[in-house]
Amino acid sequence: MRRMKAPTTVILLVFGFLLGILFTGVSVNLAAPRLLIKEAHSPYDFEKTVRVIRERIAASPNWHLVEVYDQNAEVTAHGGAPIGRMAIIKYCSGRYASDMLKADDRKQLAAMMPKGIAVYENSRGEVLIAMSNGLVMGKLFGGEVGRIVEEVSREVEQIMGFMNFKFSTF
Repeated sequence: MRRMKAPTTVILLVFGFLLGILFTGVSVNLAAPRLLIKEAHSPYDFEKTVRVIRERIAASPNWHLVEVYDQNAEVTAHGGAPIGRMAIIKYCSGRYASDMLKADDRKQLAAMMPKGIAVYENSRGEVLIAMSNGLVMGKLFGGEVGRIVEEVSREVEQIMGFMNFKFSTF
């Protein structure tokens, strides 16, 4: 068997390393939208989906409803073209918000509060919900923030249990 010369080995290693970086970058770019936002079909029509989510938030001991926005009305009232039926449901937990925001180095995370769920009808008349993927967000932050976000995610899965909603990392 013939032995490779050192310069050839180095060139192949550098090429392999660069190819690995390129592959990783392309993979992350393609997967990020699906990883960061979780979308799922609702088993109900638009109004019932919004109503059930509101009721389930209200029935959850750690959570309260902040506001429900008619996003189509907001868009059209401020110069935009109609976007179809869409509600943004904002909800919050005083307990988790306090845990998250009590440390100065985490106060900037208030920019992601209160939590939101989008309920919308697509052009085919299907009703979908979308929200940020708590499991992925928890992994991205890590540490104490990750622990809190993962606890929040478990409770959000319970709220969304009527549609077998589960966060996933893939």
